[in-house]
Amino acid sequence: MTELNPQAPLAGHLPTARPAPRSPLESTGGGGGLNPDGTYFGLSLETWVKVAVLAPLFIAVYWVVIRWLWDKTNPIWGEANWGHAICIPIVGLYYLYINRDELLNQPVEPLVLGRFTAPWRLWPAVGMILIGAVIGFGTRGFIADGGKALAIFGGLVLLLDWALASLLFGLFMFAYGIHPGQNQFVQGCAMILTLFGVVLMLSGWKVMKYAWFPIAYLICGIPWPPLVYSYIASPLQTLAAKVAVVTLRFTGVTAYRTGTKINMASSSITSPMRTLNVAEACAGLRSLMTFITVGVAVAFLSARPLWQKIIITVSSIPIAIFCNVMRVAGQGLLDHYVSEQLSQSFAHQFVGIMMLVPAFFMILAVGWVLDHLFVEEADDRDRNYSQLGVIPAAPAMAAAAPVAAPAAGGLVMDIPRRPAAPKVKPVPAEAQTHVTPRAVPAAKPQPSQQGAKPQAAPTKPAAVTPPRPGIVPPRPGIVPPRPQRPQEGA
Repeated sequence: MTELNPQAPLAGHLPTARPAPRSPLESTGGGGGLNPDGTYFGLSLETWVKVAVLAPLFIAVYWVVIRWLWDKTNPIWGEANWGHAICIPIVGLYYLYINRDELLNQPVEPLVLGRFTAPWRLWPAVGMILIGAVIGFGTRGFIADGGKALAIFGGLVLLLDWALASLLFGLFMFAYGIHPGQNQFVQGCAMILTLFGVVLMLSGWKVMKYAWFPIAYLICGIPWPPLVYSYIASPLQTLAAKVAVVTLRFTGVTAYRTGTKINMASSSITSPMRTLNVAEACAGLRSLMTFITVGVAVAFLSARPLWQKIIITVSSIPIAIFCNVMRVAGQGLLDHYVSEQLSQSFAHQFVGIMMLVPAFFMILAVGWVLDHLFVEEADDRDRNYSQLGVIPAAPAMAAAAPVAAPAAGGLVMDIPRRPAAPKVKPVPAEAQTHVTPRAVPAAKPQPSQQGAKPQAAPTKPAAVTPPRPGIVPPRPGIVPPRPQRPQEGA
């Protein structure tokens, strides 16, 4: 059965078929190789020359930092606490790959000195100056130094704009990290800030809209200085010991805490009490940085609003602390009920690895809750179509030639219709001329010849009125309504 569509135009009035638009990869050369427009892998020759010149200079300036990062984070002889750092540049490159179409379509607008009153320059700079001044003169230690550095950076942004300020402040920060700071963490942060300034100066804000995340994500791969590591690890050790004691008491084990040490009843007869020390390695900083890295990757590799990405990233911090606390409590239960030797050997590392699985699913659960808690309402027009079981056609498909497409009820075909007749404007009453119709005399019957029989008038065949092209014939099986008979006396 065919369903007729009276909205389709006539075959003689079909719109001119337009060629399909080229994909961004075809238009910009993102598919790889040399293109007719002179681009290679979506970038012009001038851009590749800039990369070839600036990349060796950047590596030469920050070679000390790059070598230190490799020795600290490589999976072969590096520290186990920062073994995840090798995956961070890979995740950043993958982010650029999945957004390559939008990235290559952005116009390149180099930024050196922008407008002084621009809202993205003036108000953030003033905010950084005020916040940095409050932190720098209201605290002590390295926190105060960080506040003063933030105030200085805000002043440079106010005077020189973001690109040049980031580039110069990154170079000065790198020099301070060498001497007198002698801090490799400061040198690593300076390298990232300099990279941000170089990309922003050469490409502009529209390109930085997609390039900022891979650059900022590199901060998760810089090892913390020992002072900051100990400053954060101490409260996490105490928290893990407290929760482990509560868990052991809940399961019937006699236990109490002394600082970061857990004193619990032993299953051995010779030693009634056993002491477990929550060391700095058990504070959970390793899992904390790993889970933050995983949470950021899960959030920013998905198509979500920015506020949902921030929530998923922040939620990875309590998830990491919770999993580490449960790991310490599990070690205590394993030591008491199973074996003391088993809890100190392979199981000590194995339990920590196994906690990665529930932590990863908890991060995914946060994303699932956000997807089902905030649901965008569909358009009223689309909702009405869905209630009727009809899928509205796209605007571009309405202008295309009528083609047959399979549907649930059979074959749906668009039947062309003639364009509507032009509207006739009514004539005003003053311009109308009234003509009196003349009476037409009736025709007299001719006398018939004598003896000739009157012949019957020949009957003409009934005229068949063809259906109008704009009228849709009724479907088979549907009886049209019968006209009502006029009542008598009407």
